[in-house]
Amino acid sequence: MDYFKRLFVVAFAISALALVVAFVAGRRAVMSQPAEEVLWRESIAQLKALGDHKYRQSIHYIAYAKYAARDSLNAEAALFHAMSHADAVHCANCRKALEGLGGRASTPTITRTLFSSTADHLHHAHEDRHHTHTHLLPPAIAQSLADGNRYIARMLTWCDASDVKQMILLSRLRSQQPLPNTYRVCPTCGDIGWEEVAPRHCPHCMTDSAKFLRFHYPAEE
Repeated sequence: MDYFKRLFVVAFAISALALVVAFVAGRRAVMSQPAEEVLWRESIAQLKALGDHKYRQSIHYIAYAKYAARDSLNAEAALFHAMSHADAVHCANCRKALEGLGGRASTPTITRTLFSSTADHLHHAHEDRHHTHTHLLPPAIAQSLADGNRYIARMLTWCDASDVKQMILLSRLRSQQPLPNTYRVCPTCGDIGWEEVAPRHCPHCMTDSAKFLRFHYPAEE
């Protein structure tokens, strides 16, 4: 009888040990997931780079707006002010998506804004929008679609649509075409519109236009 008891105890111990080994191996396999980790790491890096860039440009554009307002260039001042707020919205959206993937947002180092003339500022802003549209956003959108994250892809597409519209407005100002001095920015997606063609809802994210922020130069009483 003692022999069978000892045999039972040994068999039970071996079974328990096998279960522990299987559990540990399974946990290691779940925690590693090398292929998926690489994908998320790339998306996190792209979102952080884009968010940091938008944060810096938001600060530069508000400085450009004040510079233009000083010279009574009201159309330029209004557009730069609206672009600054649009970039702030894009930055906030990037940081929200970044943290949703497990990343961590931080305040980037800010370089000093260099002033020359409003004409040069329009040129630099147009070059920046073109760089963002052609180099920063396409790989980030492609990566989010490859990851199956349609929320991030949609948010980045909103950002791209706003940047393209800003490029068109900047080009018109640089060619001295008349533009309005009142703009409205969607607080959800950062889309820029102007007073004369104000829709009831944002054409991208369907936010009620009553929530849009209005930027006008000269300042209204």
